Amino acid sequence: MKSDNQTMNRNGFARRVAGPFGGLLACLTAVALAVLGSGCGGTDPEAYNIPAEAFQSRPSSTLTAGDVIRVSYPGAPEMNLTQKIRANGKVSLPMVGDISAAGRTVSGLQSSLSGMYVNQLQDPTVLVSLEEPAAAVYVSGEVVTPGKVALDRPMTAFQAVMEAGGFSKLANPREVYVIRTEGGKQQRYALNMADTLGGGSQAFYVRPYDAIYVKASKW
Repeated sequence: MKSDNQTMNRNGFARRVAGPFGGLLACLTAVALAVLGSGCGGTDPEAYNIPAEAFQSRPSSTLTAGDVIRVSYPGAPEMNLTQKIRANGKVSLPMVGDISAAGRTVSGLQSSLSGMYVNQLQDPTVLVSLEEPAAAVYVSGEVVTPGKVALDRPMTAFQAVMEAGGFSKLANPREVYVIRTEGGKQQRYALNMADTLGGGSQAFYVRPYDAIYVKASKW
């Protein structure tokens, strides 16, 4: 019976996530279920050796390949554009050509571009904003809207769940798992978000490409 129930739960989840991210989330869920079923008893975070740095906020990351940025020219709005940073880390801009963007902060790139346009435009002011970050986490299981959550700022696991619509009616906030790849190996961290809801736990910060899986209640 236990095996049949597990199969029904997995099939039910697959139906709920059908859509643009259905295939990806189905794969992530399969990984999560495999990881969670590999011999872990209980949900005590200490059993998963959560590193101290996981509870520390990190500064916003620098730009990277795949990020979509918007470059605006207040003095020449006809030049405004939106571009994805290419695999080589560069974007192509009017008058100045290919410019390295990856590895720079938004403010750093903005300052550099303003300097480049001093001799090109009467008003060399350039504004850069991050439109769509390439970095993301993937939230699955018992949340309202499973899917990809963009990391456009330092974000906790709880905030990522809220970005995914929050817990579903079937969710068990006491059993939330973060699956992370480190050094070519998958690591799992168990979080009790019931404590988070009650204000009694430290904030666990997610990293790019983490997968978060919210388990269902057993009743």
